[in-house]
This record gives sequence, structure tokens and C-alpha cells, in this order.
Amino acid sequence: MTSQPVKRYRPILRLNDLLHPIQQRERAIEFATIDEPIGPYPDYSRLWASSRMPALFLVKAPRSTSRMTEEVYLVLIKQRVNWMIQTWMQTARTSLAETQRMLETKLNSCETHPIDFPVLDEDIDGYASERVASSKQWRDEWAETLIVTSDRFSEMLSLQGVKFPVQSLDKSHPEFQELLNLHQEVDLEAWLSLLYS
Repeated sequence: MTSQPVKRYRPILRLNDLLHPIQQRERAIEFATIDEPIGPYPDYSRLWASSRMPALFLVKAPRSTSRMTEEVYLVLIKQRVNWMIQTWMQTARTSLAETQRMLETKLNSCETHPIDFPVLDEDIDGYASERVASSKQWRDEWAETLIVTSDRFSEMLSLQGVKFPVQSLDKSHPEFQELLNLHQEVDLEAWLSLLYS
């Protein structure tokens, strides 16, 4: 009997294997932060909320975001606002024009100085057009206005004394289900009332 040669296992080298350990860590951080938060917001599996006013600052976060920087948090809270606007229009069965009026009214009644906010194109007869190039773009612009352009959100966040990065919670945390229920219950109108109370 002749013995067959033994095939030896050859590991496959990847780019990450060739990098210095510090470069590997930096590369892992790069892929674990801002890249993943852009996605389907309702599907995220982690949560974060401040200890005071959790309904206002509560966000869902992707699985890889156990530690959240302020930059990542702002991306996620804008996604939440976008999602709340979309959900509000579906559940309350309001049009873009009606939602626009509600947002404008709330912003104008509470801001101390005028703010440029997203506007809908108007038809010849002067009514807001339902044919917006992209309602998602319109929602994104409103999220940007409410979170970044208006100083109110950043002022309230700083009053909370939150020190970033913060630790997000997974399903094993005892308060997770309660916070998830709160996240689902707070609609756009309630959130705006909290922001401008």
C-alpha cells in the first residue's frame, strides 16, 4: 500500500491580516460606526435613551453600535425623525401638505428667531404640490431642520449632561422592552410637543 500525501491546510490571507494591529483596530472602528447606521431604521436591534426625557432622545441603533459617538447619535436621531414623519403620514392619513403645515406651525410658534425650513413646491393655483421629487428627501430635510438647524434639540441634549460615547442597550437589558414600547408609542406630534415644551 502506498500512502497518499497529506494535504496541508493553507490559510487564506486577507488584507486585514497584513495590517499592523493598530491599523486593524482603526479599520474595525471605521466599519463599525458611521457606515452601518445608514439602513432600515425600524430593523435596528439596540436602543439608547437618556435617563431624563427618554421619549425625546430615544433612538434605535444597529447591532454593531454598542458604543455610540455623538456623530452616530445625530445620524440615528435624524433617522428616527424621518421615520416618525413617515409613520405619522401613514397612520394619521395626512397628506404632505397637511404634515408640512403642522411642522411649520410648530416650528414658527416655538422658535425665537426665523428658521429656513423645507417647503413644498406650489402648483399654479397656489396649493402645495403632492408631486414632490422625493418625499424621502423632504423628510430628510425636515429631520435636518429639527435636529441641526434649530438650536432647540442641541440645547435640550446638552441640558441632559450626556457624555458621548454612550453605551446602547441590547434585548437582554431589563429596561429594553419598556424603552422599545415607548419608542413605538411616541408619535411625531407627541415628540414635537416634548421638543418645544
